[in-house]
Amino acid sequence: MAMLGGTAMRFRALLLLAAIGNSTLAQDIAKLPANSWIELKYSTVQPNDPTEKGNWVSAGWNKLVYDPDGKRVLCYDRWYDKKHGGVTIYGNCLFGFDPASAKLTPIKIDHWKKVETKTGGYRTIALPEDEQEPTPASRHVYHAFDHVPELKSVFICNGANQTVMRGDKHVAHDECDGAWRFDLKTNRWSRFAGKAPRNRLDESMAYCPDTKAMVYSTGDGEVWILDLGKAEWRKAKQSPPLRTTFGRTVCYDPVKKRMLLVGGGRLDAWQKGPAPEFREIYAFHPATEKVERLADAPTTLYESQLAFDSKRAVFVTVAVFNKKEQPSGMWSYDPAKNAWREIHPANAIPPHNGWHGWMKLCYAADFDCFIGTIRDKVFAYRLP
Repeated sequence: MAMLGGTAMRFRALLLLAAIGNSTLAQDIAKLPANSWIELKYSTVQPNDPTEKGNWVSAGWNKLVYDPDGKRVLCYDRWYDKKHGGVTIYGNCLFGFDPASAKLTPIKIDHWKKVETKTGGYRTIALPEDEQEPTPASRHVYHAFDHVPELKSVFICNGANQTVMRGDKHVAHDECDGAWRFDLKTNRWSRFAGKAPRNRLDESMAYCPDTKAMVYSTGDGEVWILDLGKAEWRKAKQSPPLRTTFGRTVCYDPVKKRMLLVGGGRLDAWQKGPAPEFREIYAFHPATEKVERLADAPTTLYESQLAFDSKRAVFVTVAVFNKKEQPSGMWSYDPAKNAWREIHPANAIPPHNGWHGWMKLCYAADFDCFIGTIRDKVFAYRLP
């Protein structure tokens, strides 16, 4: 009995230590050392349905956005479970990451499933639940993804999945055409009526709070506008010089009240030479719909994020090229001065595996730090 009592006491002590560890996590993120990259060891909140229990498997094609109401980071990426057919290359879930508790939650898994074919490969088919509650087909959303705080909603548009079936018909990427809205209050998706820009894949959009509209950049460089109140699309009055702009990023600049159109170019062209077009930055002024060229970026930007630090009024981006094809490092962009500056962190930038060297990054204002992801790892960084 004495041994049993000792075991019980030790068990209670371990539970207490675990509770202390969890309760101090918020303090840890608040005391994040300046100018250092810190990995955040996260736990995963599992769905109630046992067939949906699984884990995050990053596709790499995801954009991070911050939800100030939920004090969390949102992204659309891959969830691996039994019900949805295991690993696919496409995102199929809206995720939320809470920096305070370091918990990752699959907010909404789509109602689509990967099924193997007899000849190899696989197809993506709708589950029966999709008839009652439609959801977007699994896809690469690329950077055509953003959060609108006023509407407490997330929006996606277009994207890629060459494996989609509708009944017996192979519809491929066509199923990804158009825009969807996810209401964070009702936890439901709804499809936007109206014809969106032609789906060229690997495109981008961001919300402009001044005009209550999404600003969208197509794969050939055209700028389109989605009026969220009217649910109507139209082509902007002016776009930057038209060229292939796969991987271009769009972000809102609150300092100048404009949209930044960042980088992009021919697929993988940055691997074969200088590729100066990937450094081009343009400002799109929503009030006039005029475009101006800004200072070029110091490195190639493709699927990159310029995350805005609202406390210091600068953007930050991170790029790592394992094969040294282009300059690697961290840089800040000051929109007031139209100037770039290199950042030298006190420790190494987290290593990137594979070719996809642009860190997914957003600024979590409530914690005064950037949250970044590389593969299935989460990191935090605070500017000095």
